[in-house]
Amino acid sequence: MIGISTCPQPFVFGSLGLFMKPFAVEFGWSRSQISACITVFTVSTAVCFPLIGRLIDRFGAKRVLLPSMFFLAACLAGISLLVTKIWHLALVFFLIGTLASGTNTVSYVPVISAWFDRHRGLAIGLSISGIGLGFFYVPLLVQALIDHYGWRAGYFGLSAVILLIAIPIVALTLRDSPAAMNLAPDGDTQRAADPGYLRTGLNIATTLRTAEFWLLAVTFCFISFVLNGLLAHLVPMLTDRGMTGANAAAIAASVGITVFVGRIAIGYLIDRFFAPRVAVFFFSLSAIGLLAFALGAQGQLAFLSAILIGLSLGAELDLTAYLASRYFGLHSFASIYGMLLAGIVCGAGLAPVSFALWFDAQGTYVGILFISVALNLIATISMAVMKPYPQWKG
Repeated sequence: MIGISTCPQPFVFGSLGLFMKPFAVEFGWSRSQISACITVFTVSTAVCFPLIGRLIDRFGAKRVLLPSMFFLAACLAGISLLVTKIWHLALVFFLIGTLASGTNTVSYVPVISAWFDRHRGLAIGLSISGIGLGFFYVPLLVQALIDHYGWRAGYFGLSAVILLIAIPIVALTLRDSPAAMNLAPDGDTQRAADPGYLRTGLNIATTLRTAEFWLLAVTFCFISFVLNGLLAHLVPMLTDRGMTGANAAAIAASVGITVFVGRIAIGYLIDRFFAPRVAVFFFSLSAIGLLAFALGAQGQLAFLSAILIGLSLGAELDLTAYLASRYFGLHSFASIYGMLLAGIVCGAGLAPVSFALWFDAQGTYVGILFISVALNLIATISMAVMKPYPQWKG
Protein backbone atom coordinates (compact mmCIF):
# COMPACT_ATOMS: atom_id res chain seq x y z
CA MET A 1 0.00 0.00 0.00
CA ILE A 2 2.75 2.43 0.92
CA GLY A 3 4.78 1.54 -2.17
CA ILE A 4 1.78 1.94 -4.48
CA SER A 5 0.99 5.33 -2.89
CA THR A 6 4.21 6.63 -4.50
CA CYS A 7 3.51 5.27 -7.99
CA PRO A 8 3.31 7.70 -10.95
CA GLN A 9 -0.49 7.99 -10.90
CA PRO A 10 -0.59 10.21 -7.77
CA PHE A 11 3.04 11.42 -7.87
CA VAL A 12 3.27 12.41 -11.54
CA PHE A 13 -0.23 12.44 -12.98
CA GLY A 14 -2.22 13.50 -9.93
CA SER A 15 0.23 16.21 -8.86
CA LEU A 16 0.45 17.96 -12.23
CA GLY A 17 -2.68 20.07 -11.76
CA LEU A 18 -1.01 21.71 -8.74
CA PHE A 19 1.93 22.79 -10.91
CA MET A 20 -0.03 24.07 -13.92
CA LYS A 21 -0.48 27.64 -12.71
CA PRO A 22 3.07 27.97 -11.27
CA PHE A 23 4.43 26.71 -14.62
CA ALA A 24 2.24 29.20 -16.48
CA VAL A 25 3.44 32.08 -14.27
CA GLU A 26 7.17 31.28 -14.51
CA PHE A 27 7.45 29.87 -18.04
CA GLY A 28 4.27 31.02 -19.82
CA TRP A 29 3.23 27.48 -20.75
CA SER A 30 -0.42 26.81 -21.62
CA ARG A 31 -2.44 24.04 -20.03
CA SER A 32 -2.51 22.13 -23.30
CA GLN A 33 1.31 22.26 -23.55
CA ILE A 34 1.70 20.96 -20.01
CA SER A 35 -0.96 18.30 -20.54
CA ALA A 36 0.80 17.17 -23.73
CA CYS A 37 3.80 16.25 -21.55
CA ILE A 38 1.55 13.92 -19.57
CA THR A 39 0.51 12.34 -22.86
CA VAL A 40 4.20 11.71 -23.63
CA PHE A 41 4.53 10.10 -20.20
CA THR A 42 1.47 7.90 -20.53
CA VAL A 43 2.11 6.78 -24.11
CA SER A 44 5.70 5.80 -23.27
CA THR A 45 4.46 4.01 -20.15
CA ALA A 46 1.80 2.15 -22.13
CA VAL A 47 4.37 0.99 -24.68
CA CYS A 48 6.62 -0.31 -21.91
CA PHE A 49 3.98 -2.10 -19.82
CA PRO A 50 3.85 -5.33 -21.88
CA LEU A 51 7.65 -5.55 -21.71
CA ILE A 52 7.63 -4.88 -17.96
CA GLY A 53 5.03 -7.62 -17.54
CA ARG A 54 7.22 -10.09 -19.41
CA LEU A 55 10.24 -9.14 -17.28
CA ILE A 56 8.22 -9.65 -14.09
CA ASP A 57 6.94 -13.05 -15.27
CA ARG A 58 10.55 -14.04 -15.94
CA PHE A 59 12.62 -12.39 -13.18
CA GLY A 60 10.15 -11.49 -10.44
CA ALA A 61 8.61 -8.21 -9.35
CA LYS A 62 11.17 -7.01 -6.83
CA ARG A 63 14.07 -7.03 -9.31
CA VAL A 64 12.06 -4.80 -11.61
CA LEU A 65 10.47 -2.59 -8.97
CA LEU A 66 13.41 -1.27 -6.95
CA PRO A 67 15.49 0.15 -9.84
CA SER A 68 12.34 1.74 -11.24
CA MET A 69 11.65 3.48 -7.92
CA PHE A 70 15.16 4.98 -7.89
CA PHE A 71 14.66 6.27 -11.44
CA LEU A 72 11.30 7.84 -10.51
CA ALA A 73 12.77 9.66 -7.52
CA ALA A 74 15.68 10.93 -9.62
CA CYS A 75 13.40 12.17 -12.39
CA LEU A 76 11.11 14.05 -10.00
CA ALA A 77 14.10 15.80 -8.45
CA GLY A 78 15.39 16.47 -11.96
CA ILE A 79 12.27 18.50 -12.81
CA SER A 80 13.19 20.99 -10.08
CA LEU A 81 16.87 21.07 -11.01
CA LEU A 82 16.87 20.97 -14.81
CA VAL A 83 13.53 21.94 -16.37
CA THR A 84 13.33 25.41 -17.92
CA LYS A 85 11.66 24.66 -21.27
CA ILE A 86 8.55 22.68 -22.13
CA TRP A 87 10.56 20.07 -24.04
CA HIS A 88 12.66 19.50 -20.91
CA LEU A 89 9.50 18.57 -19.01
CA ALA A 90 8.37 16.32 -21.86
CA LEU A 91 11.77 14.57 -21.85
CA VAL A 92 11.67 13.95 -18.09
CA PHE A 93 8.14 12.57 -18.37
CA PHE A 94 9.31 10.30 -21.20
CA LEU A 95 12.10 8.98 -18.97
CA ILE A 96 9.61 8.36 -16.17
CA GLY A 97 7.34 6.52 -18.60
CA THR A 98 10.18 4.24 -19.73
CA LEU A 99 12.82 3.84 -17.01
CA ALA A 100 10.35 4.12 -14.12
CA SER A 101 7.41 2.22 -15.61
CA GLY A 102 8.03 -0.66 -13.20
CA THR A 103 6.86 1.50 -10.27
CA ASN A 104 3.23 1.03 -11.31
CA THR A 105 0.77 -1.58 -10.07
CA VAL A 106 2.01 -3.97 -12.78
CA SER A 107 4.83 -4.84 -10.34
CA TYR A 108 2.74 -5.09 -7.19
CA VAL A 109 -0.43 -6.89 -8.30
CA PRO A 110 1.30 -10.15 -9.41
CA VAL A 111 2.79 -10.36 -5.91
CA ILE A 112 -0.60 -9.87 -4.24
CA SER A 113 -2.24 -12.36 -6.62
CA ALA A 114 0.41 -14.97 -5.80
CA TRP A 115 0.02 -14.53 -2.03
CA PHE A 116 -3.79 -14.51 -1.94
CA ASP A 117 -6.47 -16.65 -3.58
CA ARG A 118 -9.66 -16.84 -1.48
CA HIS A 119 -9.47 -13.17 -0.45
CA ARG A 120 -7.66 -11.90 -3.52
CA GLY A 121 -10.16 -9.11 -4.16
CA LEU A 122 -9.76 -7.64 -0.69
CA ALA A 123 -5.97 -8.03 -0.81
CA ILE A 124 -5.78 -6.24 -4.17
CA GLY A 125 -8.20 -3.58 -2.93
CA LEU A 126 -6.16 -2.95 0.23
CA SER A 127 -2.89 -2.67 -1.65
CA ILE A 128 -4.23 -0.54 -4.51
CA SER A 129 -5.93 1.72 -1.98
CA GLY A 130 -2.41 3.07 -1.70
CA ILE A 131 -3.22 5.08 -4.84
CA GLY A 132 -5.98 6.79 -2.87
CA LEU A 133 -3.56 7.32 0.00
CA GLY A 134 -1.21 9.01 -2.48
CA PHE A 135 -4.00 11.15 -3.94
CA PHE A 136 -4.83 12.21 -0.37
CA TYR A 137 -1.43 13.32 0.85
CA VAL A 138 0.15 14.48 -2.44
CA PRO A 139 -2.08 17.58 -2.95
CA LEU A 140 -1.74 18.61 0.69
CA LEU A 141 2.03 18.09 0.78
CA VAL A 142 2.73 19.65 -2.61
CA GLN A 143 0.42 22.65 -2.15
CA ALA A 144 1.98 23.40 1.26
CA LEU A 145 5.50 23.20 -0.22
CA ILE A 146 4.52 25.39 -3.19
CA ASP A 147 2.87 27.99 -0.95
CA HIS A 148 5.86 28.25 1.38
CA TYR A 149 8.89 27.46 -0.77
CA GLY A 150 7.88 27.52 -4.45
CA TRP A 151 7.02 24.84 -6.98
CA ARG A 152 10.50 23.30 -7.08
CA ALA A 153 10.17 22.30 -3.44
CA GLY A 154 7.04 20.35 -4.39
CA TYR A 155 8.96 17.99 -6.67
CA PHE A 156 11.85 17.70 -4.20
CA GLY A 157 9.34 16.68 -1.54
CA LEU A 158 7.85 13.95 -3.74
CA SER A 159 11.31 12.60 -4.52
CA ALA A 160 12.19 12.51 -0.83
CA VAL A 161 9.08 10.48 0.04
CA ILE A 162 10.14 7.78 -2.44
CA LEU A 163 13.78 7.68 -1.37
CA LEU A 164 13.32 7.89 2.39
CA ILE A 165 10.07 5.97 2.95
CA ALA A 166 8.89 3.81 0.03
CA ILE A 167 12.16 2.27 -1.18
CA PRO A 168 13.34 1.06 2.27
CA ILE A 169 9.93 -0.50 3.00
CA VAL A 170 9.74 -2.30 -0.35
CA ALA A 171 13.38 -3.44 -0.15
CA LEU A 172 12.98 -4.91 3.32
CA THR A 173 9.50 -6.43 3.18
CA LEU A 174 8.34 -7.39 -0.32
CA ARG A 175 8.56 -11.07 -1.34
CA ASP A 176 7.48 -12.21 -4.82
CA SER A 177 5.52 -15.31 -3.75
CA PRO A 178 4.82 -17.45 -0.66
CA ALA A 179 6.62 -20.38 -2.30
CA ALA A 180 9.84 -18.35 -2.12
CA MET A 181 9.50 -18.50 1.68
CA ASN A 182 8.23 -22.12 1.76
CA LEU A 183 4.72 -20.90 2.54
CA ALA A 184 1.34 -21.38 0.85
CA PRO A 185 -1.24 -18.88 -0.48
CA ASP A 186 -3.70 -17.53 2.11
CA GLY A 187 -1.49 -18.98 4.87
CA ASP A 188 -3.17 -22.34 4.25
CA THR A 189 -1.21 -24.93 6.20
CA GLN A 190 -3.18 -27.74 4.53
CA ARG A 191 -1.94 -26.73 1.08
CA ALA A 192 1.55 -27.61 -0.07
CA ALA A 193 3.82 -24.65 -0.67
CA ASP A 194 3.91 -25.43 -4.36
CA PRO A 195 4.05 -22.73 -7.04
CA GLY A 196 2.02 -24.91 -9.45
CA TYR A 197 -1.08 -22.77 -9.04
CA LEU A 198 0.90 -19.92 -10.64
CA ARG A 199 1.05 -21.91 -13.89
CA THR A 200 -2.72 -22.34 -14.39
CA GLY A 201 -4.56 -20.24 -16.97
CA LEU A 202 -4.27 -19.00 -20.54
CA ASN A 203 -1.16 -17.97 -22.41
CA ILE A 204 -0.95 -14.58 -24.10
CA ALA A 205 -1.95 -15.75 -27.59
CA THR A 206 -5.08 -17.51 -26.35
CA THR A 207 -6.02 -14.57 -24.15
CA LEU A 208 -5.89 -12.17 -27.10
CA ARG A 209 -8.49 -14.30 -28.88
CA THR A 210 -11.07 -13.96 -26.10
CA ALA A 211 -13.92 -11.43 -26.15
CA GLU A 212 -13.43 -10.83 -22.42
CA PHE A 213 -9.93 -9.43 -22.93
CA TRP A 214 -11.05 -6.83 -25.47
CA LEU A 215 -14.17 -5.95 -23.51
CA LEU A 216 -12.06 -5.30 -20.42
CA ALA A 217 -9.52 -3.32 -22.45
CA VAL A 218 -12.11 -0.97 -23.97
CA THR A 219 -14.15 -0.60 -20.77
CA PHE A 220 -11.28 0.39 -18.54
CA CYS A 221 -9.66 2.59 -21.19
CA PHE A 222 -12.89 4.63 -21.29
CA ILE A 223 -13.20 4.81 -17.50
CA SER A 224 -9.55 5.80 -17.18
CA PHE A 225 -10.00 8.56 -19.78
CA VAL A 226 -13.00 10.22 -18.17
CA LEU A 227 -11.92 10.03 -14.54
CA ASN A 228 -8.25 10.90 -15.00
CA GLY A 229 -9.12 13.70 -17.40
CA LEU A 230 -11.23 15.34 -14.73
CA LEU A 231 -8.64 14.66 -12.02
CA ALA A 232 -5.81 16.34 -13.95
CA HIS A 233 -7.88 19.50 -14.38
CA LEU A 234 -9.89 19.45 -11.16
CA VAL A 235 -7.87 22.09 -9.28
CA PRO A 236 -7.61 24.62 -12.17
CA MET A 237 -11.27 24.01 -13.08
CA LEU A 238 -12.44 24.77 -9.54
CA THR A 239 -10.24 27.84 -9.22
CA ASP A 240 -11.63 29.04 -12.55
CA ARG A 241 -15.06 28.80 -10.92
CA GLY A 242 -13.95 31.13 -8.11
CA MET A 243 -12.66 28.74 -5.45
CA THR A 244 -9.35 29.37 -3.69
CA GLY A 245 -6.33 27.18 -4.43
CA ALA A 246 -6.41 25.81 -0.89
CA ASN A 247 -10.09 24.85 -1.10
CA ALA A 248 -9.62 23.31 -4.55
CA ALA A 249 -6.64 21.30 -3.24
CA ALA A 250 -8.77 20.16 -0.29
CA ILE A 251 -11.41 18.84 -2.71
CA ALA A 252 -8.67 17.08 -4.68
CA ALA A 253 -7.50 15.55 -1.40
CA SER A 254 -11.06 14.37 -0.71
CA VAL A 255 -10.85 12.42 -3.97
CA GLY A 256 -7.76 10.72 -2.60
CA ILE A 257 -9.25 9.62 0.70
CA THR A 258 -12.38 8.41 -1.11
CA VAL A 259 -10.22 6.40 -3.51
CA PHE A 260 -8.50 4.91 -0.46
CA VAL A 261 -11.80 3.83 1.12
CA GLY A 262 -13.38 2.85 -2.19
CA ARG A 263 -10.59 0.47 -3.16
CA ILE A 264 -10.98 -1.44 0.10
CA ALA A 265 -14.76 -1.53 -0.25
CA ILE A 266 -14.57 -2.76 -3.85
CA GLY A 267 -12.01 -5.41 -2.89
CA TYR A 268 -14.26 -6.66 -0.11
CA LEU A 269 -17.33 -6.74 -2.38
CA ILE A 270 -15.76 -8.52 -5.36
CA ASP A 271 -14.77 -11.45 -3.12
CA ARG A 272 -18.48 -11.86 -2.33
CA PHE A 273 -20.32 -10.74 -5.45
CA PHE A 274 -19.75 -11.04 -9.19
CA ALA A 275 -17.14 -8.34 -9.82
CA PRO A 276 -18.65 -6.86 -13.04
CA ARG A 277 -21.89 -6.17 -11.13
CA VAL A 278 -19.90 -4.34 -8.47
CA ALA A 279 -18.27 -2.31 -11.26
CA VAL A 280 -21.70 -1.36 -12.64
CA PHE A 281 -22.70 0.11 -9.29
CA PHE A 282 -19.55 2.17 -8.76
CA PHE A 283 -19.30 3.33 -12.37
CA SER A 284 -22.88 4.58 -12.10
CA LEU A 285 -21.83 6.74 -9.16
CA SER A 286 -18.94 8.26 -11.12
CA ALA A 287 -21.31 9.08 -13.98
CA ILE A 288 -23.43 11.08 -11.54
CA GLY A 289 -20.34 12.91 -10.26
CA LEU A 290 -19.21 13.77 -13.78
CA LEU A 291 -22.67 15.03 -14.66
CA ALA A 292 -22.67 17.29 -11.60
CA PHE A 293 -19.33 18.83 -12.62
CA ALA A 294 -20.64 19.26 -16.18
CA LEU A 295 -23.57 21.21 -14.74
CA GLY A 296 -21.20 23.56 -12.88
CA ALA A 297 -20.68 22.02 -9.44
CA GLN A 298 -18.62 24.03 -6.97
CA GLY A 299 -18.44 24.43 -3.20
CA GLN A 300 -20.21 21.68 -1.25
CA LEU A 301 -21.67 20.14 -4.41
CA ALA A 302 -18.17 19.89 -5.87
CA PHE A 303 -17.04 18.16 -2.69
CA LEU A 304 -19.87 15.61 -2.98
CA SER A 305 -19.21 15.11 -6.70
CA ALA A 306 -15.52 14.54 -5.98
CA ILE A 307 -16.47 11.82 -3.51
CA LEU A 308 -18.58 10.05 -6.16
CA ILE A 309 -15.66 10.31 -8.61
CA GLY A 310 -13.25 9.01 -5.98
CA LEU A 311 -15.33 5.89 -5.41
CA SER A 312 -14.64 4.83 -9.01
CA LEU A 313 -11.22 6.43 -9.59
CA GLY A 314 -8.61 3.69 -9.46
CA ALA A 315 -11.28 0.99 -9.63
CA GLU A 316 -10.03 0.23 -13.12
CA LEU A 317 -6.76 -0.95 -11.57
CA ASP A 318 -8.03 -3.35 -8.91
CA LEU A 319 -10.98 -4.53 -11.00
CA THR A 320 -8.71 -5.13 -13.99
CA ALA A 321 -6.24 -7.03 -11.84
CA TYR A 322 -8.92 -9.15 -10.21
CA LEU A 323 -10.88 -9.83 -13.41
CA ALA A 324 -7.72 -10.67 -15.37
CA SER A 325 -6.69 -13.21 -12.73
CA ARG A 326 -10.17 -14.79 -12.71
CA TYR A 327 -10.82 -14.80 -16.48
CA PHE A 328 -7.27 -15.67 -17.66
CA GLY A 329 -5.55 -17.32 -14.67
CA LEU A 330 -1.99 -16.72 -13.40
CA HIS A 331 0.03 -18.48 -16.12
CA SER A 332 0.99 -15.22 -17.89
CA PHE A 333 -0.70 -12.86 -15.48
CA ALA A 334 1.87 -10.04 -15.36
CA SER A 335 2.09 -9.93 -19.15
CA ILE A 336 -1.70 -9.90 -19.61
CA TYR A 337 -2.21 -7.36 -16.85
CA GLY A 338 0.55 -5.25 -18.40
CA MET A 339 -1.29 -5.19 -21.74
CA LEU A 340 -4.59 -4.24 -20.10
CA LEU A 341 -2.81 -1.64 -18.02
CA ALA A 342 -1.34 -0.21 -21.22
CA GLY A 343 -4.89 0.50 -22.44
CA ILE A 344 -5.77 2.11 -19.12
CA VAL A 345 -2.69 4.30 -19.28
CA CYS A 346 -3.46 5.29 -22.89
CA GLY A 347 -6.87 6.47 -21.74
CA ALA A 348 -5.29 8.37 -18.87
CA GLY A 349 -2.68 9.85 -21.19
CA LEU A 350 -5.08 11.11 -23.81
CA ALA A 351 -7.41 12.60 -21.21
CA PRO A 352 -5.42 15.59 -19.85
CA VAL A 353 -4.48 16.93 -23.27
CA SER A 354 -8.01 16.33 -24.58
CA PHE A 355 -9.50 18.24 -21.66
CA ALA A 356 -6.88 20.99 -22.07
CA LEU A 357 -7.40 21.38 -25.83
CA TRP A 358 -11.14 21.58 -25.28
CA PHE A 359 -10.63 24.25 -22.61
CA ASP A 360 -8.20 26.23 -24.77
CA ALA A 361 -10.69 26.17 -27.65
CA GLN A 362 -13.90 26.75 -25.69
CA GLY A 363 -12.78 28.44 -22.47
CA THR A 364 -14.75 25.86 -20.46
CA TYR A 365 -14.70 22.16 -19.60
CA VAL A 366 -18.46 21.67 -19.92
CA GLY A 367 -18.56 19.97 -23.33
CA ILE A 368 -15.79 17.47 -22.63
CA LEU A 369 -17.45 16.63 -19.31
CA PHE A 370 -20.72 15.74 -21.06
CA ILE A 371 -18.75 13.52 -23.47
CA SER A 372 -17.15 11.91 -20.43
CA VAL A 373 -20.57 11.11 -18.98
CA ALA A 374 -21.47 9.28 -22.20
CA LEU A 375 -18.21 7.26 -22.21
CA ASN A 376 -18.73 6.42 -18.54
CA LEU A 377 -22.18 5.03 -19.33
CA ILE A 378 -20.79 2.90 -22.20
CA ALA A 379 -18.24 1.40 -19.80
CA THR A 380 -21.00 0.69 -17.29
CA ILE A 381 -23.07 -1.16 -19.88
CA SER A 382 -20.01 -3.16 -20.98
CA MET A 383 -19.52 -4.44 -17.44
CA ALA A 384 -23.18 -5.44 -17.27
CA VAL A 385 -22.77 -7.97 -20.13
CA MET A 386 -19.65 -9.79 -18.85
CA LYS A 387 -19.89 -13.62 -18.68
CA PRO A 388 -19.18 -15.81 -15.60
CA TYR A 389 -15.56 -16.69 -14.73
CA PRO A 390 -14.04 -19.94 -15.99
CA GLN A 391 -12.94 -22.42 -13.32
CA TRP A 392 -9.15 -22.86 -13.02
CA LYS A 393 -7.66 -25.93 -11.39
CA GLY A 394 -4.05 -26.15 -10.30
